[in-house]
Amino acid sequence: MAIPKISKQNIDDALKFIDEKGVPSHNQSTKYELVTKDGKKYPPEYVIAVAAHMANGAEISTKGFDAIEAKSYLQEQGFNIEIKQFTLKITADGVTSNDKRFTMDNLGLGYYCKPKEAYFEKADGEKIKHTPINKQTMSLIACQVFEKQIAALSVADRENFPISQCGPSKKMYQGIYTNEDEFREDYPTRFCVHYKNDSGSRLFVLFYDSRNLFSNIIFVQECLKRFGEPGDKMVLIYCEKDEKEKQEATTEAAAQEEPAQQFKEYRNPFSSMLIESKNLIFRGAPGTGKSYLAKEIAADIISNGQFEKLDQLSPEQRKQVEFVQFHPSYDYTDFVEGIRPKVNDDGTMGFELQDGIFKKFIARARKNYEDSQKSKETELKKYVFIIDEINRGEISKIFGELFFSIDPEYRGRAGEISTQYSNLHADPDEKFYIPENVYIIGTMNDIDRSVDSFDFAMRRRFRFVELKADERLEMLSKLENEELENEAKRRIKALNNEIAVTEDLNENYQIGASYFLKLKTLTFDQLWTDYLRPLLQEYIRGMYDEEGKMNRFAKAYGYKKPADGDTDEAVQD
Repeated sequence: MAIPKISKQNIDDALKFIDEKGVPSHNQSTKYELVTKDGKKYPPEYVIAVAAHMANGAEISTKGFDAIEAKSYLQEQGFNIEIKQFTLKITADGVTSNDKRFTMDNLGLGYYCKPKEAYFEKADGEKIKHTPINKQTMSLIACQVFEKQIAALSVADRENFPISQCGPSKKMYQGIYTNEDEFREDYPTRFCVHYKNDSGSRLFVLFYDSRNLFSNIIFVQECLKRFGEPGDKMVLIYCEKDEKEKQEATTEAAAQEEPAQQFKEYRNPFSSMLIESKNLIFRGAPGTGKSYLAKEIAADIISNGQFEKLDQLSPEQRKQVEFVQFHPSYDYTDFVEGIRPKVNDDGTMGFELQDGIFKKFIARARKNYEDSQKSKETELKKYVFIIDEINRGEISKIFGELFFSIDPEYRGRAGEISTQYSNLHADPDEKFYIPENVYIIGTMNDIDRSVDSFDFAMRRRFRFVELKADERLEMLSKLENEELENEAKRRIKALNNEIAVTEDLNENYQIGASYFLKLKTLTFDQLWTDYLRPLLQEYIRGMYDEEGKMNRFAKAYGYKKPADGDTDEAVQD
């Protein structure tokens, strides 16, 4: 590709021609603008095409060269070329932009754009800004302007508040959180907007797509609809990313926009193991990421290998996963069914039979299973039930007669049973069974001394997989700091080697990598004093030479006790 043979005079003549004739809509520039001293703006590619027409009578066409070539040539001729900026306006009634590519059905455009300025403009012309300018700015301004109204929302309204969406067919993210811990329960690895007022007394946490400039338009518009005055608007000025940024965005957006593929294989190697075995238990040292792994497998299986995070699933798919954590007080009535108190319409107290969390979950799976058997048009879906800390509950008490039903060999009607309260059912002859499309994942720590040994009748119904502390070090990549990651790995290995050779301890007492993810906010010494040391002290409580053992652990880890009178942080090796 090459610029046609033209002179500077041809370019000057082209600018006069464009002043008279204008620019056809299909020749408008989306990247650069030629800006004259008097502020007039022209699309560089069209300027070159018209200049060629002026020089040799050629047809006005931009074929044969691109925007970058036009930009570079005009700059060489002494013309001022600037990156073209667009203005987007959000009101309660709609969203508009002078960028002809923009529509609310094409919010994927935001992957290729970056912000230049953003402000909230009231009907009287007053402008409210926030610095610095980034992809979170519009959300932060909306939180600032409508802080009192957002804070006054009910819990239900906050949970259902629209926050982020990158197109009508894309997943809608909802929820205004009051702290990051709540946010992380739903989105453990996703990016969030933190709004804190000047006094630091109020905090809002919102989901956002770190790649897409337009992902939070829906939140801003919802704020304007609910809380704004007529004439209020949010204004965003943006431009295209440069070529390197666009290339990176193209790769990301392609992954985002890629349609669902026919299932080939699961992402996680343990997923096929669960499909084969039906029931799986992960056991291992604390911090090996057992619970996190269970959720990854659930997302993998439910999405047929498309996603690896629960927050990537659609709201409908999320109904195919349930998570519960056992504890010593948990029983059959919580899990399966039981008699619960209720307030009657006349205000008196009564009792009724209510299903527990597992039975409700099985009802959803069973309906899908039975519907799929009746109609070929109904897709048979997979349902995953996760039991965290499964050995902390009294297994026999919680499962009761379900021992028989959960056996992989007796799934479906072959495993039908009558539950303890079947005589109180509307149909006393109704039987309970677990359909073929249900998969159960448990997690447990072998060293938990607060519980009895795992029920032997249950052991033969589950496949046990041990996760060793040194097998899950890849999770440390979430620290996003290679130097910090390597140092963490070195200390984990040194500390775990010392634990393994300590009398009365073994590999089950080693420390998993998830503890070291706290290094995002803590130093190595703070991690030791606040988390690891208390855990190790509990391990060796009552053993011979506790102090000597702790000193060896500290030395292996690389912690040095501060000198007497030294109030500074402990010195690291």
